[in-house]
Amino acid sequence: MIVALKQFDLDWQNIQGGQKWAAQHTTVNRHAAILSCYFPDAGAMILNIRQNPTQRIEWLNAAIFSADVIDDKSSKSNHLGNLGLVYSEIGDVILAEKYFTDALLLARDMGNTRQEASQLGNLGMLFAQSGRFDQAILNLEKCREIMELLGSVYGQANALGNLGLAYDSVGKFEESLNAYRQSLELFEKIEDLYGQSHVLGEIGSVLIKRGRFQEAQPSVEQQLTLSSQLGDQSGINMAMNNLAIIYVRLGDLAMGVEYLQKSIEMDRQLGIQRSEANGWGNLGNVLVRVGSVDQALASYERQLFIGQQLDDKTIIRDSFSNFGNYHLHLSDFNLALDYLQKALDLDLELGDTYGEEVDTCNAGTALRLLGEYKKALEFHQRALELARKIGDEYGEGNAISNLGSDYQIVGEFERAGLYFEKHYEIACRIGDVKGQADAIRNQASLDLRTNKIENAVERLKAALILYREIEDPEIERIEHLLNSLK
Repeated sequence: MIVALKQFDLDWQNIQGGQKWAAQHTTVNRHAAILSCYFPDAGAMILNIRQNPTQRIEWLNAAIFSADVIDDKSSKSNHLGNLGLVYSEIGDVILAEKYFTDALLLARDMGNTRQEASQLGNLGMLFAQSGRFDQAILNLEKCREIMELLGSVYGQANALGNLGLAYDSVGKFEESLNAYRQSLELFEKIEDLYGQSHVLGEIGSVLIKRGRFQEAQPSVEQQLTLSSQLGDQSGINMAMNNLAIIYVRLGDLAMGVEYLQKSIEMDRQLGIQRSEANGWGNLGNVLVRVGSVDQALASYERQLFIGQQLDDKTIIRDSFSNFGNYHLHLSDFNLALDYLQKALDLDLELGDTYGEEVDTCNAGTALRLLGEYKKALEFHQRALELARKIGDEYGEGNAISNLGSDYQIVGEFERAGLYFEKHYEIACRIGDVKGQADAIRNQASLDLRTNKIENAVERLKAALILYREIEDPEIERIEHLLNSLK
């Protein structure tokens, strides 16, 4: 890939000149119109790396106009879908949905079921990214059904992979893993190494979210091996980021930092700025855990700088969220709340319900720590409503846990206990081991507040077993607390 990019860069000026000429002569020269129509698809993978969103939008709009001139509806539908992908990438959900819908309607008008399935898949992923998970799953299921009718093994495998991502987004981990494993089987059937690599990475990501780090490691390592063989830098970066998380959670923080730094450097060499920005955010999160707060701050600042350079509202929002959580960690609750409010403003602008849910919940935590208990309750109740609206069971459990803590701190112990019990039920249902441990630990904390020492000790021991199962940093604190209660 690096060799190809270097060769591309040598010819880039001529390529741009050729596209510009073709676009300018579309109405007077049919051959120019054909060239203009086909330019965005020529070397699309490299163009996606080298072109910024503004350039890609310009080329695609020219190609759509040219497709009308030569009456190529199939190309027009494809370009409309790709235009939707660009707007999705820069966080403009409204325009992305418009172009995906236009592409879908045109595909149906032509009777092109393959393109119809493709645009249903695009809409499904957009709905998932913007928190409309029920719509996402409905569209992705339709996409899979069409691909099955067409006998497209690749299309089915791809649709199942996207379904896995949608189920993962709503905290339905078992459904997600099932979809990914079906997808992997199909990719193996057609010997698609790229598809296998990508799905292995997603399986690893789901297992990481469930706290099953040792189980995730083989899948992620397989992804790294396959991606390295294929020269797939995106897959290599994904694997490195996931391996970083695994090493951090298994206690090897130095190795985690090393993998993230390698990933960031690779992105920088290739000029993949969005991935680089995400890498800086992840690195900052790890550095906070190891106590390198100054370096973490610099990482978050770098993430924000890239987001502002690209005018990418999603990256900017992510950086504000990270700054908010960073200042929560430093007990600077007012500043944390300021950043989380900025993130919330962008969530609303982007139409990202999932992001709004997460940032609302964290803002509620900041408010509780500031002693504004009534507002904290309101924020956590709002987060709970959003989680239930989009079917995010993990987020629902997190909001319920926080509501339990809110009621505990104002002395409503019985009500707090009911919330902690509900969190435990949800964590068991979705297979969230850390959530189960946290719920038991919170119930133990409530026992201590009400002087039920024996109950507290038993619950702390049960929580400790679960924390040890997932090698959670909470182990040391629980062990210390148990020793103090002897």
